[in-house]
Amino acid sequence: MTDLYLNLEPTTESPVVVLIAGVPGAGKSTLAEGLARRLRVPVFSMDWVMGSLVLARAVTDENAVEVVGLQLTAAVARHVQLGIDVIVDATGHTREERGRWRELTERLGGVFVGVECVCSDAGVHRERVEGRDRGIPGWHATVPWQHVERMRGLWEPWDEDHLVIDSAGESAEGAVLRVVEVVRGLRSTGETADPGLVGR
Repeated sequence: MTDLYLNLEPTTESPVVVLIAGVPGAGKSTLAEGLARRLRVPVFSMDWVMGSLVLARAVTDENAVEVVGLQLTAAVARHVQLGIDVIVDATGHTREERGRWRELTERLGGVFVGVECVCSDAGVHRERVEGRDRGIPGWHATVPWQHVERMRGLWEPWDEDHLVIDSAGESAEGAVLRVVEVVRGLRSTGETADPGLVGR
């Protein structure tokens, strides 16, 4: 059903869509929210959408992935159509999922930027996951460390050019500034990020 959004009328304004992906606790939401504040653009979070749908009793174990995917896709597609930059905070652990976000962005006339959040220090990562409370209505305060390890095992390598942010060695502010530099550089060109701007 998400394919229906690929056929919407494209914009001529080249808005930027930033996909921030990574396993739980790697720093996705911190980066997404910091970036949204700095750029004054909306951020659409998989977990916030899931929480609202759980509260509404609108999802089950069987349909949750599809329903949340549709909600995110609809919101992002409409904003891109209107020429508005968007940040997507999602796991993005498969090539297929990342490819769908890129295709949607580019088919609707936008510019895609991929950002992979990692945490190279397992001890810091685990402490962060087990000590956090995200404060999302309807959703879990955190996830078990075993879930993080399972998601790491499911992560498919990101072969396309993209930014990699290591939250174990880079400050949240520094990470935000790095992504801001890329976004501001692309806003005027209307081109997809290339190796000259985005290093792995």
